[in-house]
Amino acid sequence: MYSIAKEQCPLHQNAKDYFKYFLEKKIEIYLSSIVIAEYSVKDDVNNLPLEFVKIIPFDFFDGKTAGEFHSILINNKEQVAKIERNVIKDDCKLIAQIFNRKIGAYITKDKKSFGQIFIPIQNTKGFNIKLLDLEIALKGYKGELF
Repeated sequence: MYSIAKEQCPLHQNAKDYFKYFLEKKIEIYLSSIVIAEYSVKDDVNNLPLEFVKIIPFDFFDGKTAGEFHSILINNKEQVAKIERNVIKDDCKLIAQIFNRKIGAYITKDKKSFGQIFIPIQNTKGFNIKLLDLEIALKGYKGELF
């Protein structure tokens, strides 16, 4: 969300283009309370376009699922060995929220490490989401995204 709120961010235009596309296509935009916590470290959360997003609280069921997902990664240490432990824990929480709510896509500027965390979970749990790379401009995707 930092990319959408801060004009000086190198990915600001990409974030704006995706956000506009999602709104035009009436694609629901979700914002995790986990992301809000991360964002609040750098900036006031009220600078985000909150009126256009559905905020997802992290609840008991998300915690339970995140724990299951983290245990999957513990058994795949070689795949996540170079990723910081806190990143793994937070991404497991986000993936749990996506999984529990059956959200079909996730957009991130860190697709590589998120993908490294997501793939072992996906392979074990048998679900799939579309990972969109914020570093690729909207026009870089051929045809419709969804």
